[in-house]
Amino acid sequence: MVQLEEVEDQDLVREQPGPYQEEEDDDYTDTDSSLSDDDIASLAPSETALDRLYALKDMIPPSTRRSIANTSSSVFSAIKSLSLFSGKGLYIVSTGGLMVFLPYMMAVMEEQQIVEMEREQKAREMGSEIMSPGAQAGGLPGAPGAKASL
Repeated sequence: MVQLEEVEDQDLVREQPGPYQEEEDDDYTDTDSSLSDDDIASLAPSETALDRLYALKDMIPPSTRRSIANTSSSVFSAIKSLSLFSGKGLYIVSTGGLMVFLPYMMAVMEEQQIVEMEREQKAREMGSEIMSPGAQAGGLPGAPGAKASL
């Protein structure tokens, strides 16, 4: 027959270093005011936000994580498809607009230039009539339709 014998671990029996329970709270002082920002930064763990998010995966059940991953994947793919579709549509509209409206705008600007040139020509004719009130519109003396002056 097998007999069991209990063996005590020496490390568990001896007293471990740590705070003394005999101390009283009377000599407790507020250490927040004596710590500088550098001291606080050195006390903070070197854990990043990504490490903390990664540690949260154990709290969320696998089925929930899978559904979150599937939902986010479908949302991102829908956004990608929508952006590609809208980009192609914007390209079609802009190139079509350039092909249709650019020649139209150039024709309108050319027509405006012609109208402006006609106005300038009329203004010159009016100016020449004002400068020489006795002269006819024909212009030069001896030209057909010009009056002979006596």
